Amino acid sequence: MTGTGAGTASRHLLGSTVATMALATLSALVASGNDAVSAFDGNARAFADRAFGTLAGSWFGADGPADTVGSALLGAGMLTVLGLLLCRRRPGAAMWVLAGLTVQFAAEKALEALVGRPMPPPVDGTLPPPGYSFPSGHMASATLILMVLLVVLRTSTPVWWLWVGLGSTLVAAVGVSRVLADAHHAVDVVGGVLLGLVVGFAVAWRVDVRSLDISGKETW
Repeated sequence: MTGTGAGTASRHLLGSTVATMALATLSALVASGNDAVSAFDGNARAFADRAFGTLAGSWFGADGPADTVGSALLGAGMLTVLGLLLCRRRPGAAMWVLAGLTVQFAAEKALEALVGRPMPPPVDGTLPPPGYSFPSGHMASATLILMVLLVVLRTSTPVWWLWVGLGSTLVAAVGVSRVLADAHHAVDVVGGVLLGLVVGFAVAWRVDVRSLDISGKETW
């Protein structure tokens, strides 16, 4: 590996390590029922209610438009990244993205069982669906996809910053949709971002052009 490639790997490893530590800390707080977690969730939900209206708006609730839009945005992001990689003749990088999403899904399920946080109760007073809510898999996937997208499109022009803004807006929209759909608490969304960073740093390193071998070919 070249000096540049080694430096890139070190930065990505550091980022993944920091994200892992933050995720472990947050998971412990959620599992212990920390009051600060509950306060954060309550304040975030109150802000969402003020910004988007109350339950009377048909966007709220499981399987409502907010839920559908969030999933659609995530799907569009995935297809965009995979399409870009394939158009640039980098099938190996596309496989790394799919592998990263698989690892992220497995880690998400393990954390759900370990933390054991119930799904948020719907604001209409009905019983929450079965299952666990921490962390948000949608947010983990969206964060991972955004990291890969920014690496693939890296450039010094303002166009790259435009992609940063659009991608960040998409990730934020997915997060808001999960709260409005009563699919996750706000802290679950933060946990999803951290999980996406843990896996995303590793995947981003593998698709980074600076990590290619000296001949410019993809390395597995």
